[in-house]
Amino acid sequence: MAEIRPLTGMRGVAAVSVFLSHLHDTLSDYGLALAVPEWSRRLFLNGGPQVDVFFVLSGYILALNYQNWFAESVSRNAYWTFMRRRFARIYPLHFSILLMVIAFVLAALFTGQATSHGLGRFEPAELPAYFLLMQAWGIFIQGPGSWNPQSWSVSIEVLAYLVFPFLILATSRRSATRPWLFVVLAIVVGLGLNAMTSWGLWGFSAISRGLSEFALGCLVMRLHDGKLARWCQRDVGSIIAVAALALCYLLTPTTEFAVAICSVPVLFALSTPSLAGRFFAWQPLFFLGEISYSIYLGHFLFSSIAYRLISLQWMKTGPLQLAAGIVLVVAFVLVLSTICYYAIERPGRTLLSGRRQQATT
Repeated sequence: MAEIRPLTGMRGVAAVSVFLSHLHDTLSDYGLALAVPEWSRRLFLNGGPQVDVFFVLSGYILALNYQNWFAESVSRNAYWTFMRRRFARIYPLHFSILLMVIAFVLAALFTGQATSHGLGRFEPAELPAYFLLMQAWGIFIQGPGSWNPQSWSVSIEVLAYLVFPFLILATSRRSATRPWLFVVLAIVVGLGLNAMTSWGLWGFSAISRGLSEFALGCLVMRLHDGKLARWCQRDVGSIIAVAALALCYLLTPTTEFAVAICSVPVLFALSTPSLAGRFFAWQPLFFLGEISYSIYLGHFLFSSIAYRLISLQWMKTGPLQLAAGIVLVVAFVLVLSTICYYAIERPGRTLLSGRRQQATT
């Protein structure tokens, strides 16, 4: 189906928020704490809830695009074509960034350069799990690892891709007539899992987090033509939907399944050119959405390089230097993310998928 530009813009805002939250934390670690009001930090500098939105959004978009593939059966050909496309979407950039991180660590090791928290945290034994995108499954390593920590969510996405066709097959017939039944079930299961374990970055807590939110996104897709969706797609409804999600951010300082629930009306609102939809479809936000995967996956490495080009000691010399340094770091990360998008992500996707495609799926 055609790309839904507002949802792409939403993805861009979420990716930038994750990056800025990590930038804020790093600057604080180096004694450059910014006086940010708590409400502002929760809205714009809290990356955890953004990842919950990513999971729900991913399930929603995949269900919109591939629902008909698996509604009646899961054939071998359809399953492997789907998996090949998902592999083409996520792996070229993951593989390339991981190689860059390895090169960065080796360069630091041989030149005697210090890294944040020391070089000892980079365990070579963790690399096979990283290359297989199994690092967050809790089987081979304890924790998400240090080589590229934010890729834990991509590891959980791989699990979601593996079960997605069977989830669609199992729910397709009944959800066509009773879509609310499965949505309510997904919410109950998600809340139950969240009550059992705090959402985390690896093992059972990460799997529960990712799969429950991904499943919710898949199942609410059946409601995208319903009364609630149509109301959210009005101008007033779209603003209320976005405001409700923002309120959820304010009320939940840590990541919770509540964020996934509150993101559902926003998905409906941004599926059409509502007032909020037109804002998120704005070209700068849309472009950030296009490069969002590169921002998300590469910002740790890119910002680490930036801190060596833009002296943190210089940033400590005054407020203007601090502001200028932050602008330069952000610009540096966005430029490298753009280069990775055009030089690695898009060509790799086209090559491995065996087809030319938009950046939507």
